[in-house]
Amino acid sequence: MPWPGRVPAMSMDFDALIAWLDGHVGQRVFAATQSASQDAGNTRLSVVGALARAEGEITLIDARPGRIEAFSVGDATLVLLEGDFLDASPIDFGAGRPQMVQAEFHGAVSVTVGEAPG
Repeated sequence: MPWPGRVPAMSMDFDALIAWLDGHVGQRVFAATQSASQDAGNTRLSVVGALARAEGEITLIDARPGRIEAFSVGDATLVLLEGDFLDASPIDFGAGRPQMVQAEFHGAVSVTVGEAPG
């Protein structure tokens, strides 16, 4: 069911998702992850802070081929793998309201990043 006031979103590819995030670098955002699996339980991650490109080395085990893009949100690191990416869409509540993007990844993982109030 769509959220009230939400403008229908266009599908984004991985490049558009990263461009959206790069366009918000330096801004205060929230990032939340959750599983779309029916038996996912209540385990979640939610952080708030300034969005930046993450510095340092990231080691992955048996990662699917593709780019690895890393951002920091406050003290947390958000690692996005192109090989795990399925789809993303912006969420637009209208002019003057916070903007968000929601991305879906293999393993029924959903990542939402949005502008957070200061």
